[in-house]
Amino acid sequence: MKRKYIIIVIMLVFSGMLTMQGCKKEDQPTPVVYKAFTVPTCTTSPAPSQAGTVLFSGTTVDLVWSSEGSGNADNWTVYFGTGKAPALYQSGVTAQKLAVEVVDGQTYYWKVETVDARGIKTSSAVNKFTAVNGTNPKMKVSLATTTDIATAIGLDLPADEVVDLRLFILKKSDLSEVALIDVGYAHEDYTGFADLPDGEYVLAVDILSTIDAGDVNEPIMLSLSLAFAQLGVIDSTLYFPNVMNNVNACDIYRTNLATVVKVGANYAVTSTVSEWTSPVADPTALVGTWSGWDADPSYPSEVVSEMISDKLKFTGVGRAWMFNDWGEVITAEYPFSMNFNYCAGTIIIPSQKVMSTTWNGDVQPDYYIFGEGTFDLSGEYPVMSIQYDFNQPGGGGTIARYFGLPYFELEISLAPVKRSTNTGSKVSAFPIHPKR
Repeated sequence: MKRKYIIIVIMLVFSGMLTMQGCKKEDQPTPVVYKAFTVPTCTTSPAPSQAGTVLFSGTTVDLVWSSEGSGNADNWTVYFGTGKAPALYQSGVTAQKLAVEVVDGQTYYWKVETVDARGIKTSSAVNKFTAVNGTNPKMKVSLATTTDIATAIGLDLPADEVVDLRLFILKKSDLSEVALIDVGYAHEDYTGFADLPDGEYVLAVDILSTIDAGDVNEPIMLSLSLAFAQLGVIDSTLYFPNVMNNVNACDIYRTNLATVVKVGANYAVTSTVSEWTSPVADPTALVGTWSGWDADPSYPSEVVSEMISDKLKFTGVGRAWMFNDWGEVITAEYPFSMNFNYCAGTIIIPSQKVMSTTWNGDVQPDYYIFGEGTFDLSGEYPVMSIQYDFNQPGGGGTIARYFGLPYFELEISLAPVKRSTNTGSKVSAFPIHPKR
């Protein structure tokens, strides 16, 4: 009986072996492997040229994406709009590119999404770009201001409370005004270059008004900057530290800052600082030999002015009476400066060394000039009327008092011949060195 069971088992095993050997390899099914889509890589056409900016022509921009994988997806869903969470824009997009309508200067957000045959969703990140009309992208100019008022007079005030600046766009050829921007503050913006004809333009600034700090008034230095922003093209700033002060708050005291060369939508910007732009306030207009009289109508003016190291300097004041009536020989003269308030038409001569002399062969202490006056630039020739005195520290002190006068007077003009007819209190007779 045992042998019978063994025979049956052997037969079953043999039968199974025959069955397995009869299964052919080519009869096995080929497995299908789906590769999921990678996260789409998104761009635009044209591609962003700077900081996510798309320079486009016409009215549309192409959204373009690519994604690897074989998930049998045959269409994409596009989300697009001006919100940071873009809304559904179009579904069933079969190509990996879609043209969308855009507006110049607008920022857009977008993403794409698909679902493969296995139901797996693939979505890109949200992308961002700003559309800029490449045929004429606008350029914005922004003027910003800081001051040293905190250190100058001890008041911690923002620039807008210190000065009201005006920004000028001038034609470089004749400095004629193209545009004037004034919103009542120390900061101004201009966006009109796109509408100007090609050419060279000057950006200039003047002070319409400034703070009156009363008894603590001191000159306040202004540091300016000009920021130029043309989406996708220009993003730069020019800085002008301590470029002007608030002493001359009027329309004839103007400072050039930069030059802009415009050719179509292309702009070349350079820093070209020049303190004086108005012919009325040009110090070179005050250079020359001054006619008139000095201290007394009988003494013709010997005053001469010249530009020294870009500063207007004067010599010759008091020369005639110093030698003829004061009796001292001038051994050296030092060019001195005058502070012109071109808005008020006033002059201040701060104390400064003006000459060295000898008397009877002995070297004398140096003389210093100081004074004030007025000037008039409205006529054919500049005219100045000045009250001045000399001070001799360590010597005779102030000099005019020795002549019984509060000051000496100077009436001069750049007119070749013309003299002032002013006949106020003048020195009529000089004592000979009364201090001795």
